[in-house]
Amino acid sequence: MKARYWLCAAAVVAAIAVVPMSAAWQASGSGRPAPDLKGPAPRLSNGKPSFAGIWATTRRADITQRLANHPTGHVPDLPYTAWGKQEWDGYDPVKKGDYAGSCMPFGFPRSLYGPHPTQIIQDNDFMVFLFEQNTMFHLVPTDGRPFTKDLPPSWYGESIGRWDGDTMIIESRNLNGYIKIDTIGHPLSDQATLTQTYKRPNFGTIEHTMTITDPKTYTRPFTITNTWPMEPWGTVLMEYSCMEGNLDNLLTGTITPWKPPAEN
Repeated sequence: MKARYWLCAAAVVAAIAVVPMSAAWQASGSGRPAPDLKGPAPRLSNGKPSFAGIWATTRRADITQRLANHPTGHVPDLPYTAWGKQEWDGYDPVKKGDYAGSCMPFGFPRSLYGPHPTQIIQDNDFMVFLFEQNTMFHLVPTDGRPFTKDLPPSWYGESIGRWDGDTMIIESRNLNGYIKIDTIGHPLSDQATLTQTYKRPNFGTIEHTMTITDPKTYTRPFTITNTWPMEPWGTVLMEYSCMEGNLDNLLTGTITPWKPPAEN
């Protein structure tokens, strides 16, 4: 398999600097022999499982569609509110532009459900998500602290992790309301809360769920489930320069530039 190379920004380097290399080896490509992927999950120094590694997250361009390798992971009937249905019916990336095509941050769902791998680096206090998609990162404290008061909303929102036994639960709030769940454009509002669970039954597998609670867009919460295999041993992330391929298309109007909606 083609090796992937990763060039990180200074901010990511600073975030990673606080995370020591540990029992998980942190990346599938440390120069050590490949592990037994069916062997036990690695553990942090505090005894909790480590989710570190480079993961082949599930490609879900449309979360309502069944995948051959995940026959039960899709959500076939999304429970729209009137506002949510209007947002879905009115989504037109050709005429109105798509934020991803304008190289804006993809947000948590679309980063995980995209076609590119995700690296997790972890210690006792933080999980750091390095997304090959758009070369983005997201830092998650895992001590269950309160959410930050008066923090400006953002593309990924603020995420706080906590343990329930060996399961990591990550809750994300304070989203800006611009992101979509998937490539096809299923909507989210600024009232959305994303609740993820992470379990690692063995070295080479993560069992992942994402529950979407968004009373403005959907009449009830729903959950998307996936199982992620580890990327082949020796894989590293590759730089993703969105503007390198899109800048001329945006300037010439070949791609419609995205603009924030007047009202979320």
